[in-house]
Amino acid sequence: MSETNMLVADFALEKCQSLSENAIALTQKLVRYKSITPDDAGSMCFLIRKLQSLGFDCHEVTRQGVRNLVAKRVFGPGETLAFAGHLDVVPTGPVELWQCPPFAAEIQDGRLYGRGVADMKGAIACFIAAVESLIEQCNRGSLMFLITCDEEGEAEHGTAVLMSHLKQQGVDHLPNYCLVGEPSSRKTLGDVLKIGRRGSLSAHIRVYGRQGHVAYPHNCDNATHHTSRLLQRLLALKWDEGTAQMPGTTFQVTQLNSGEFVDNVVPGACDVCFNIRYSSRFNEAELKRLIDDILLDLDLNYDIDWQRPCAPYFNQADEFVALICGAIDTVVGQVPMLTTDGGTSDGRFIASNHTQVIEFGLKNDNIHQINESADVQDIADLAHIYQLAIQAFCLDAAQIGQRQAQQLAALT
Repeated sequence: MSETNMLVADFALEKCQSLSENAIALTQKLVRYKSITPDDAGSMCFLIRKLQSLGFDCHEVTRQGVRNLVAKRVFGPGETLAFAGHLDVVPTGPVELWQCPPFAAEIQDGRLYGRGVADMKGAIACFIAAVESLIEQCNRGSLMFLITCDEEGEAEHGTAVLMSHLKQQGVDHLPNYCLVGEPSSRKTLGDVLKIGRRGSLSAHIRVYGRQGHVAYPHNCDNATHHTSRLLQRLLALKWDEGTAQMPGTTFQVTQLNSGEFVDNVVPGACDVCFNIRYSSRFNEAELKRLIDDILLDLDLNYDIDWQRPCAPYFNQADEFVALICGAIDTVVGQVPMLTTDGGTSDGRFIASNHTQVIEFGLKNDNIHQINESADVQDIADLAHIYQLAIQAFCLDAAQIGQRQAQQLAALT
């Protein structure tokens, strides 16, 4: 290797190490904020200062005390790539069961421990570190951050509010593509890429009867019996088996309650709650009509409260999927499995005909658990994957060629 190539290789290696170290250090800083949902605990101020130092225009959108952030920087003509994430975390559980304090962000045996490191402060830190590594070279397109502190709770005042704010300004303010940093990986970093999600619809039904003494059933109308008939019909429904891209529709009862138990009292009311996870073969209106028809057919006296509707979405942007898959393969040497399974995420608020959404982040094998942690090498690799994605959006061909030449020189 020539002296010039050695210098280029050393420079490329130094930049690579710098990105990894920056991603890990930023992850530690974010984890040390005790941001149990929906309290940002100062993490939002830190994030705003960091992004402003990188030239981003930051705008807070606050609702019911929940802080949300839209940050954008325009580098030139072209499309907008957004990164969506949440700073809030779930409670720690018994602190004494953790092998190190849950907000200390300690590294032990190559793993970084802390509540929220995988879900999902690590991904936020990796994307910021990736942006910082390229910020002086970006000359086309735009980058955007969509950050909330209300994802782990009811998610009523978080990303949904951010997207409503952007839509009010016009479709031109919406990103073309969005990378959601949810922990999508399973056994190894990059083995799974989420390209869509099933829809979700919940309901609370109260069925009424007439309370009375069990010894005089002719004077009563057992609400639990009526509810049992309803459940028989609901559980007998034949749902679709899904598509090649999306699992089939499922129905699950989540609560059944006939009030305070007394052995000699017939319940006068019974509550049943359920959730439907549905494929793109259905829509919200069709599901509601299906349930309403059953209720009317049974001639029940009831109230129904439909809750938390989420439409299904599926990424149609093959080039976006191929770009992320290629970045993953380049860094960790595997092609991810494309899935739409699992629960809902904030991607449901972002996905639209204008915005294509992909979810990709760290492993999810211990999220929300005692001793939540992430491999520091995974954090470093995730930052490099994000870097390649940003490079494709915000660097022109000449600059990409120059970076590739540096990387090639580092390997020869």
